[in-house]
Amino acid sequence: MTNTNDITELQAKPEMVRLIWARDKTYQAAKHTQGWFVFWTAAVPVIGALASGLWPGLKPALALISLLVLVLDVGLIDRLQKERLKRGAKLQEEFDTKAFGLPWNKFVAGDKVLPEDVTEAASAAMPAKRQKEIETWYENSVSRVPLAYGRLVCQRTNISYDSRLRRRYGNGLFGVTLVIAIIVLIAGVLLDPNFTDAILSLAMVSPMLSWALREHRKQLDTCNSLQNLQSEFKTVWTKALEGASDEELKVGSRQLQDAIYQHRASAPLVFDWVYYRMRSKNEREAHAAAEEFVKQAEEALGARSAA
Repeated sequence: MTNTNDITELQAKPEMVRLIWARDKTYQAAKHTQGWFVFWTAAVPVIGALASGLWPGLKPALALISLLVLVLDVGLIDRLQKERLKRGAKLQEEFDTKAFGLPWNKFVAGDKVLPEDVTEAASAAMPAKRQKEIETWYENSVSRVPLAYGRLVCQRTNISYDSRLRRRYGNGLFGVTLVIAIIVLIAGVLLDPNFTDAILSLAMVSPMLSWALREHRKQLDTCNSLQNLQSEFKTVWTKALEGASDEELKVGSRQLQDAIYQHRASAPLVFDWVYYRMRSKNEREAHAAAEEFVKQAEEALGARSAA
């Protein structure tokens, strides 16, 4: 089969693979920071609940540590994470705009990541498995239709894949954290049942609850934003099926890409272990959806050719 666009060929080029690998490492640094923060917000109350019966004097110190962790999150970690998210989004944006044949929108995304920073981020050795995954980033089926259509199918894949992943993750995160917090509070009260220690137990779990509630809200807000992007895609896709010109579809894709970038630059992180656990299911769904939209495009193009 002869490709009618070069998205799948472009994405496999070494410089493109390097962009995604740099993006991976940028997000990985942010996820490690978040992981350590979550570990300590969970570890402190668990230690407090277990130690309260043996060393009740330890509780005030642990409560103070928890509050300091909360202040550190708001004052420093949050700002650092936002910078990393923005850089990772720019690296993905550069990959997409090159693969899709779209111009870089400096007004929305600002300057590209400096080559020196890309080199630094991508300096770690890349596993062969990850290289293969990046080289086949977008579905092969998109190569069967003209660029204006294949580009839109890829954009829809980005939107839908992310939305489904985040909704599942956000709901699971909230449930697990709530159960842990309740267990810690009950254990703390049962082991040392007085009002002061109950308040200290609450103070110890407050950073974990604050993070989980904030993260849950962010994930759901992000899903709602992605639903709006789905609606925008449907508008452009309907125009495509009705025979809009390639230039009109390119303008629509550029506007859609602007919204995708803004989403990526502000969306909360999802831990890698969550991503890999859900990956097989999400990729099967993405493959089936891409195939369906490619068929819609082929049918519309075929009908116009026959007319």
